[in-house]
Amino acid sequence: MPPDVQLICPDFPGCGGVPPPGEWTIECVIEETAQTLKEQSLAEPPVIIGSCLGAVFALEMLYLGVISTQRLVIIDPLIFFPMYLRVFLLGKFGEGAYRASMETGIGRIMANLISRINRSSDVDMTASLKDIDHDSAYCYLKMMTDLPNPQRYSNLDLAVDIIYGEETFRFARKSSKALKAIWEHAREHQVPKASHLPIIEQTEFTARLIFGDDAVGQSGTENVFSGKTESKIPL
Repeated sequence: MPPDVQLICPDFPGCGGVPPPGEWTIECVIEETAQTLKEQSLAEPPVIIGSCLGAVFALEMLYLGVISTQRLVIIDPLIFFPMYLRVFLLGKFGEGAYRASMETGIGRIMANLISRINRSSDVDMTASLKDIDHDSAYCYLKMMTDLPNPQRYSNLDLAVDIIYGEETFRFARKSSKALKAIWEHAREHQVPKASHLPIIEQTEFTARLIFGDDAVGQSGTENVFSGKTESKIPL
C-alpha cells in the first residue's frame, strides 16, 4: 500500500467484536456503519472499496447519500443471492445444515474442497469462518435474500472499477456484469488465477489495480498520488 494512503476498515455490526445491529436489516446495518465512518476525520471524499456483500453496503450508503466518493472499487460483488445457498434458509433444517457446514471444522474442510473445483489457487476459502460469530453470519445470510435491484444505482455519478476473479463463482460474475451494464463507463478488471478472494489469492495484482497505474480518477485519467494523504475505505 502506498505510504500516502490511509486505510480505514470498519467492522460491520455483529462482526469483529462490534455489537449486533438494532435490527437485522440492510437499512440498520447501513445506518450504524455510516455512523462509524462519520466519526473518522476525512479531509476529502475517500475512495470506497467494497468486496462481496460489502459492495452492496457501499452502494446503498452512496445511494442514500450517507457517504460520498469520487471513485468506487467493487471487488467480486454479491448483488444476486446465490440459489444454492437457499438450502441454508429452509427453517431449522437449513440452519442446521449451515452450522454443520460452516461452524464445524470438518464442515469447513468439505466446503473448501468443494470450492476448489475449477479454481487454481489453494487459498482456504473457509479459514476466516473459524473465529466469526455464526449467529451474526447466519443473520447476514438471511439478509442477503433482500438485496436491492442493482438498477437503483444507475444514477450514481462516480468513477467505478469492477474487479473480479477469473475463476470466481457464477453469482459474482453475474453481479459484475449487471453492474457493468448500468455503468457503461465502468472499467472491468479480471484477476487471473483468482476466485472469489482476489485480494488474498492475487494480492499484488489486485493492489496494483487499486493503488497503482490502473487507479482511475473521476475524469478518466490516471490517478497520480499527490503529497496529500488519500483515504480508502474497504467494506
